[in-house]
Amino acid sequence: MITIGFAGMSHLGIVSSIAAADKEYDVVGFDSDGSLCSRLERGEFPIQEPGLPELLAQVFHRISFTASAEDLGGCDLVYLSLDVDTDISGRSDLARLETLKEQVLPCLKPGCTIVVLSQVPPGYTRRMSGHCQLYYQVETLIFGRAVERAQRPERYI
Repeated sequence: MITIGFAGMSHLGIVSSIAAADKEYDVVGFDSDGSLCSRLERGEFPIQEPGLPELLAQVFHRISFTASAEDLGGCDLVYLSLDVDTDISGRSDLARLETLKEQVLPCLKPGCTIVVLSQVPPGYTRRMSGHCQLYYQVETLIFGRAVERAQRPERYI
């Protein structure tokens, strides 16, 4: 069984990591905010999503939350799953994602596959491609329906 890591416990990362645990994978959720990780370990969420607390209760034995990027070192697959802020002109602010990437990539084992789940502009993954096996997955999170869509995506690309 592979272990899946999620780096960035934003709305996207929280829902996606718990949904992956629901698919019977062992999951490590990383965020540098230790207090957020402690709250998630207690089942306390900074977001509201119907069904999320109940789902976490069902899969709690398969997921852990950590503020140590080194804990992703045992993962076979790691998602960069941070929400990306966008301004009113549609420009993405990638600063937090870049910081997250700098924290996580040096900790990953050789051969680890990385999936960028965060919304990024064209060309972003091309700049990372020499460092690892890399994929991009289109995320389709809709607030209020995120759990449903993470468990049963409307499409795969």
